[in-house]
Order: sequence, then C-alpha cells, then structure tokens
Amino acid sequence: MDVSLSTLTGSAAGCIGLYSFVPQVVKCCRTSDVTAISLRMFAVRTFGLLLWTIYGFALGSLPVLIFSALGLVLSSVILVLKIRGSRMQLAGESCRQHQPDRKDASAAEPMTG
Repeated sequence: MDVSLSTLTGSAAGCIGLYSFVPQVVKCCRTSDVTAISLRMFAVRTFGLLLWTIYGFALGSLPVLIFSALGLVLSSVILVLKIRGSRMQLAGESCRQHQPDRKDASAAEPMTG
C-alpha cells in the first residue's frame, strides 16, 4: 500500500480539525447552552462542509470526503441544538409576554380600607 505525502498531510489536517471541534460539540451536548453560538455562522459552516463533502466525493479524495463528512455531522449537531435552543427561547419569551405581571396588576388597583 503506497500512501502519498499529500494523503498523509490531508489526513493529519482532518484529524487536527476534527479534534479541535469535538470539545465544542461535547460541551453543547452536555450543557445544552448554545447562547454564545452564532446561528448564521454555523448554518454557513454546515453548508460549506456539505459542499466540501460533495467535492471530496467528486474528486475521489478520501481524506477530504471522510473528514468533511465527519465535520458536517458535528457541525449539524450544533446547528440543530442552536435551532432548538432559539425556538425554546422564543417560546419562553412569548409566554412571558402573555402573562400579566402581578406586581403591576396589584399596584394599579386602588387600596381601600
């Protein structure tokens, strides 16, 4: 089996890239805290990784295909968590807007006595 230097370099780059990204995914999955993550950035990143995966497949380059597909999976996990978190946050805010504030309601009533 003859492995070229470019294949070894691509594999090393893919491993390092994924290794640097895994702690973020683990933290988001454990804590479900995605407030500091940009939805737009991860949407663009996920789309870019999809394109890299297609490119790696078209080129027949295993390092590009494998590592971009794995990055796509990890990025998609964070994107889904971010979308879910955004929806839950919006739902919570709309529930709070529809509930009357008890302090304001009692302050508005005249006191008799």
